[in-house]
Amino acid sequence: GSFTFCGSLVRSLRATMFCGRGFIAMLTRSSGGLGLKLPSTRSGNLFMGDMHAPTVRTYIAFWPKHLTQYICFGTSARVGRQLASRSLLFPGAAHYRRYLSAAEPLPLTGSVACETESKHQELLHSWMPSQRVEGPGHPQPAAITQPRRRVGVHKLTTKYRMGAPISMLTAYDYMTARLADQAGADMILVGDSLGMVVLGHDDTTEVTVEQMVHHCQAVARGASRSFLVGDLPFGSYITPAQAATTGVRLVKEGRVDAVKLEGGERVAPQVRALVDAGVTVIGHIGVMPQSHAQQGGYRVQGRTAEDAYKLLAAARALQEAGCFALVIEMVPGAVAAMLTERLHIPTIGIGAGVGTSGQVQVWHDVLGLYDKKSPKFAMKAASLEKPVLSALRAYCDAVSTRAFPSPSHTYTMPPQELEVLTRRLGPTTTAAAALPPASHTKGAASELPSVAEASAVSSVAARSPVVVRTIREWRRLRAEGVIPHAASVALVPTMGALHEGHLALVSAARANHDVVVTSLFINPMQFGEREDYERYPRTFEDDVAQLSAAGVDFVFSPTTEEMYPRRGAGLAPFVDFSGIEALAEARHRPGHFRGVGTVVTKLLNIVQPTAAYFGQKDAMQCVVVKRLVDELNMDTRVLIGETVREADGLAMSSRNRFLTCAERAAAPAVYGALRAVAAAVADGVTQSEALVSKAVSVHRGWCSWGFAACGGFAACGLIDVVG
Repeated sequence: GSFTFCGSLVRSLRATMFCGRGFIAMLTRSSGGLGLKLPSTRSGNLFMGDMHAPTVRTYIAFWPKHLTQYICFGTSARVGRQLASRSLLFPGAAHYRRYLSAAEPLPLTGSVACETESKHQELLHSWMPSQRVEGPGHPQPAAITQPRRRVGVHKLTTKYRMGAPISMLTAYDYMTARLADQAGADMILVGDSLGMVVLGHDDTTEVTVEQMVHHCQAVARGASRSFLVGDLPFGSYITPAQAATTGVRLVKEGRVDAVKLEGGERVAPQVRALVDAGVTVIGHIGVMPQSHAQQGGYRVQGRTAEDAYKLLAAARALQEAGCFALVIEMVPGAVAAMLTERLHIPTIGIGAGVGTSGQVQVWHDVLGLYDKKSPKFAMKAASLEKPVLSALRAYCDAVSTRAFPSPSHTYTMPPQELEVLTRRLGPTTTAAAALPPASHTKGAASELPSVAEASAVSSVAARSPVVVRTIREWRRLRAEGVIPHAASVALVPTMGALHEGHLALVSAARANHDVVVTSLFINPMQFGEREDYERYPRTFEDDVAQLSAAGVDFVFSPTTEEMYPRRGAGLAPFVDFSGIEALAEARHRPGHFRGVGTVVTKLLNIVQPTAAYFGQKDAMQCVVVKRLVDELNMDTRVLIGETVREADGLAMSSRNRFLTCAERAAAPAVYGALRAVAAAVADGVTQSEALVSKAVSVHRGWCSWGFAACGGFAACGLIDVVG
């Protein structure tokens, strides 16, 4: 029919919409392509009485050309492109929403609308306005969740014709397929690359048909949307009959949608046999991994004009044989673009530049999980090997130290039933270990006891401490009451490689607090560029064993990534001390105290202890930590334990193991020099020169270590500390 609008006669194509309770609306298309929505009613009322204002506005504004065409005809190039890329364009698509209303039901009728009903529903609901009319009498429509549709040849061809890129990822089992499918990959390739990245072979030629069927079946169970492609393995399509048999088996048993085979004109008969057998086929030219030896290795193909023309001839042969798409591997970008322009089937590039119809990448290359050299064209979107390895090591460490399973991972039985069972069978060590850790009575002393006093405290029964690897896990233990809220918590920060000095601090903490936490974390921030971070001893299992014997309740041992997630990135915060460079030790170790301040601040913030224990051996560190806690008003007491020494006076240190025999023999002279300087100060000597002379006189060989008699001690901060 037709009607007159603004004085002109226009042809109209109508799509009708049910708006509820029998009310019908029509969308009429004018000769200019714009649409006008009109109510189709024989009553005297133009609109329904309870129609919302946003819906009324859709009747008094022109509808855009592309949306009108889509509703009337079921297709529109512009709408199709936007629909294909809707997930990318959604934030910017809000300006389309003014044409529709949330209060407007959207089922369509009519011959055209019935055929494209599901397309209309998906498109129109994606552009419905976010604003909603609230109030009595206006119930809100329920949210409509559209099921994800399976990608087929038609959709892939449509994307190709519209110029929308096609994404393809490899997958080899249920998990990789599930994630690739959820990520939105249009196509999933079960490639014979599984021989290298999954089975550990040096190339793809050892993969069998049985292995391909097995992996295709697993991938098919994990992918609900993506178009599935399976590789025909090497030697499985030598003749057309063999190719058809293998292809049918991958489709029938492996549940793939298409198969891929390598080669140009020589495999055209195989492609025809597969197509005649009802199998969808994708070709593969350029570098062909199954024939890499014949091609002289993994070398870029088509670098000369003659070779590029041969590639075009091969591509056209595969296209004419019936391939619906073509993979182009390791070809110059300009050549791949020329091939794409001269074909009328999609091209999927891998190492072929941006001019192809789509791209394919290997799963392990994208995630950084392949332990051998990745090719130049690989997109490494993540480097997951190190975090995955770190997580697996954390599990192994937790098992070896009996930190896993923790109480939160363990099933329990009613106490009365456990008591009955214990009476029948008798107590067991395992059962006792499964009980919650006993609370330790907090000591009444207000000051830190000496090492001798701490050692005299009754030892607790040895049990493995709970090893906590993440901040989230520690806070969960706090929130769930595993660490009682009213408990007194002591923290002993260490970098591991424990010795008697550390254990003396632990003993003092055990004597005075309900819960003892020891941190084992080698802090990279407090090491200079030429210091021994990589060489610093790492003895985690021995450390946990010693802490277990000392009665420690929890070991906090995070990774560097856990403590410093933004390390090396912009806006990474740190803690520093104004004027610290004026101190001799800070000048000797630039950046050291910034690292100490930062890690201590983080540890105190994470653990939130009642008290933190530090050793007097690191005198300047004790000074800055106390200043840090006082100035930042942290609710933690800083307690200092006396230095623990070897029998000859050498202070115990994790780095003592690095001393040579000669250095170890001379090292006690440092303590002797310090005692001589302290005695001189007690006698009233205050001049630096006199104090240095007194120290040097204790051991003349001290100067051979690189400390000049004139100012060597002052350069290391010894005179600063004593003074």
